[in-house]
Amino acid sequence: MPTNIIDADKRESPLHPEVRLERRLPAFYAAFFYAFPIAIAWIWLYHVDPRRSRELWAPANWPGCLALGVGAGFLLAAVTVFFSRSFAWTRRLEAEFGWMLGRQRPWEVAWIALLSGAAEEYLFRGALQEKMGLWLAAAVFGLIHWPLNRNFWMWPLLSGAIGLALGGLAQGTHSIVAPAAAHVIVNFVNLRRITSRFREWDEERVNRYVDTGKDA
Repeated sequence: MPTNIIDADKRESPLHPEVRLERRLPAFYAAFFYAFPIAIAWIWLYHVDPRRSRELWAPANWPGCLALGVGAGFLLAAVTVFFSRSFAWTRRLEAEFGWMLGRQRPWEVAWIALLSGAAEEYLFRGALQEKMGLWLAAAVFGLIHWPLNRNFWMWPLLSGAIGLALGGLAQGTHSIVAPAAAHVIVNFVNLRRITSRFREWDEERVNRYVDTGKDA
């Protein structure tokens, strides 16, 4: 975890430690980043069947798919909260994200959650799962969440497990509306928790939270 913080509102650049970065991802860069998986998925699916994207995003029972996805998203978010309260490795992972993204504005959190949920489900449950199947697509989804450092060591396993759950929603509803909605909810709830907890960075308080699960 970061130490010797000079400016609590900024973090070191991983490539240039002398450069101080804001602890947030600007909305433009988030849109630019997630445009790539959206483009890849659209090209892939259009090559297979030009109508397939519309079918995935507009199933006959889209209100039911949406409601199912929202419910599943809150259930998965509750599981992550339980993990946070129960395991230090989860809190350590949260702290790492808090160090990187703790200064995100509320509307930016919503924007990132919407972009990441829609783009990743379009690619992984839309394009890859139809080609590779549930288990392989979930494995690839886990692998792209490769640990950035030792505090992220459980991130691929957790992502792969969530990928299986989201893939099950896609298979059960024959669309990506439900998994995309669930993904957005999970990301929004967890990013809001993280940005609220780590908006102001205090090393002693952060370490106490990671070790005990308590802020005070």
